[in-house]
Amino acid sequence: MTKSTILVATWGDGLFAIAGDGRAHEFANQIVRGLAADGRGGVLAIVGRHALLRRAPTGEWSSIATSEFELSCCLAARDAIFVGTDAARLLRLSEGRDVLDPIDGFDHVVGRDSWFAGSTIVNGQRLGPPLGIRSVAANSNGSVLFANVHVGGIPRSSDGGKTWQPTDATNAAESVISLEP
Repeated sequence: MTKSTILVATWGDGLFAIAGDGRAHEFANQIVRGLAADGRGGVLAIVGRHALLRRAPTGEWSSIATSEFELSCCLAARDAIFVGTDAARLLRLSEGRDVLDPIDGFDHVVGRDSWFAGSTIVNGQRLGPPLGIRSVAANSNGSVLFANVHVGGIPRSSDGGKTWQPTDATNAAESVISLEP
């Protein structure tokens, strides 16, 4: 019988892997975010803001892609990995590649021009927190994707991420609790 491992990510001191009575501290003093199942018995994690890594079921980590964008969350669905950014971009890692490609359809979702995260004008320049994708999710068979945008609602795609449609008003959602197909 294989021991279960619990992974606990932190915003500043790496990740803790807990199995039985043992505990391992991995990526000490680094930000670890976007922890998600990889669909193959392993785990995906965003480490240090710009790197997407995979943890094999045996516990070894490998780098699978890096990005110039600050990465915020990830999801494995069907044959692809989707990664959200702090700049409200959605990227896709396709099978057999090590490049995170921007998803152009997400950049053109209806209503995107009204997304905002609160701001103020100082010396004629608009300042404020960046828009960001807080989480990505899929229905049970991976045929519908959802991206929770702060503050932009929850756009969805039913064609593998090629096109996106809004699901609600821009100010209606801050987090996804449960999703039905």
